[in-house]
Amino acid sequence: MEFHLINGKNISQVESLWDYCFEKKDSYFFKWYFNEYCLKQNAVLGGFNKQGVLSTMVHLNPYTLKLRGMDAGTSYLVGVATDPAARGKRAMKELFEMAFAILKAQGKFFVILMPEHAGVYLPYQFAFVYFKHRYELPLRGLAYGEVDDSIELKRIENLNDFTEFSNLYESYVQKYNGFVIRSEREWSNFWTVFTNESGEAAIAYRGDLPVGYVLYQRVGMVFKIIEMAYVDAAVKNSFLRYARQHIAQCDKLEWLAEADDLTYLQFPDQSHCGSMLPFMMARIIDARRALEFLPINNEHIEGSFTILITDDLVKSNNILVKLDIGNDGIKIEDTLNLPDIEMDISAFTQLYFGQFSLSELVAENIVAVHSTDAGRLLSDILPKCNNYINEYY
Repeated sequence: MEFHLINGKNISQVESLWDYCFEKKDSYFFKWYFNEYCLKQNAVLGGFNKQGVLSTMVHLNPYTLKLRGMDAGTSYLVGVATDPAARGKRAMKELFEMAFAILKAQGKFFVILMPEHAGVYLPYQFAFVYFKHRYELPLRGLAYGEVDDSIELKRIENLNDFTEFSNLYESYVQKYNGFVIRSEREWSNFWTVFTNESGEAAIAYRGDLPVGYVLYQRVGMVFKIIEMAYVDAAVKNSFLRYARQHIAQCDKLEWLAEADDLTYLQFPDQSHCGSMLPFMMARIIDARRALEFLPINNEHIEGSFTILITDDLVKSNNILVKLDIGNDGIKIEDTLNLPDIEMDISAFTQLYFGQFSLSELVAENIVAVHSTDAGRLLSDILPKCNNYINEYY
């Protein structure tokens, strides 16, 4: 199979494969994506058979995450698709190998994606690093805590300015790890699609001060919360009360809330409390660079240990290195010493993103720790975090 970046000459094949696997050509998103986004804001890698027919593809959408305090550029992999005629022939493996090589050469050290079916990506050592709390319940069954009646809600009918939303988002996500740093480009893209797909919004105020927003859609009889940001629980409760007041138009609530959301503690019917949903995966594609760029706090523990990381797909990620943690940060050097800690790249990805602690991964026999001191050092530089992301393409 021959791989190369897509250009205008073969974009029609990309459109056809997208139409077959995802949104149809007559949908709004398809038209917007291929008219305004594809190849203008991203890159697409395609694999072609001997007849020059597109067999497999991945779209490399650029984002910047705030990961462990650093601004980290990445590619959000979307539109990962293989023509049915080429499936079962290791096309996706070759596609990922080429994509990772390109992105690694660009200086990126991880990628993210939202899987439709995790089993497609687990063999390539992607791992879940973001979760959501999924609510699906009768709207009449929605309960919430105390509401501050001094909060005034304003339904925004003319959605032509996202400035207030952007400011509230930026403030809200500071308590989380791994969130997308939304520039004007990201907000403009989101806003265009959201408003043209029946998106609606309300902003909460205390006096003249905006203190939160809710973005939602009414799809048939479903009130679907797309995103919420708020300064405190009373603001969130005001939005949930606002949602419940739609019982004349809707009979069901759908909401993918943050993983740490506790609204369900107010529910009188435990069957409505929802469940944890694995949401987005990631994969480290350059383990050495990830370690080199890792920020550490000023009160870190000093010491050294040896770590072995293995990777079945990206051979250069098979590293056995000694980490010296000192006043100047982390120094990395190759070694032949026996490892104090062993893990594969998927476990390293989850640990690096902070979705799970080292002790949790050890308890599941995902990571092997042969030295208590080494485990203490690694836990200190890679502590567990509270992750958040809410991007869909």
